[in-house]
Amino acid sequence: MSGHDEQRKSQGDASIELVLQLAEPRGDDRVIDYGAGVGALTFALAPKVHAIAAVDDRPAAIEEARRLGAEVGIDNVTCSAVDLYALPFPHDSFSLGVSRLAIHRLPQPVPAFKELARTIDVGGRIVVLDIVVDADVDRYINELAKLSDPAHRRHATRAEHLDSFAKAGLALTGEAGDRQTVDLKYWLEARAVDPDHADLIRTRLQEFPLKIQTAIDLAVADKMATFSYDIVAFRLERA
Repeated sequence: MSGHDEQRKSQGDASIELVLQLAEPRGDDRVIDYGAGVGALTFALAPKVHAIAAVDDRPAAIEEARRLGAEVGIDNVTCSAVDLYALPFPHDSFSLGVSRLAIHRLPQPVPAFKELARTIDVGGRIVVLDIVVDADVDRYINELAKLSDPAHRRHATRAEHLDSFAKAGLALTGEAGDRQTVDLKYWLEARAVDPDHADLIRTRLQEFPLKIQTAIDLAVADKMATFSYDIVAFRLERA
């Protein structure tokens, strides 16, 4: 699936809507999109704010974001491949920081949150969204994620997120969540999962204990399958 198709289909995605809801973007906001990928959230925010720096540690994703930005004629976005633990921006560079479905790839979330917070000015806000697991589905959702993306590290529990925020010196000021149901075929295509791993994921889903299949709303009919997981957006500010 092309980056353009992924960006187009992401418009209206509940994950983007939750970030926008909590971020309350303003016309004078200077924004950093941390772990921006190909820019789905970046381009949803761009018309609402003054400027956005989209950053990611994957050069190929940033190159695709640049291409998409040029294609749609957005001129208030800069895209940079960076070290996410050492951002190339001074302290207090931005009034809003956002991160959508990125933190699960990072092996050290606390230093990542600290580095993002460093770039946000006093009175600014940060909105972080990711898949959040509970004790029952933890092992199984993380297994699926790892099979679909070798860069995946961990989808955390809510308690683990709150602990990371506190250790990074961030205070929780708002929260919103949603239950997201995905078509397995599209989910695999969007992640460019190779055929062998895709077959393994289909098999593993149907091997999960009945309790887990119920917990993730697994539905299988012929060659179609859907399942669900929880996404949560956290609004934060420097404590």
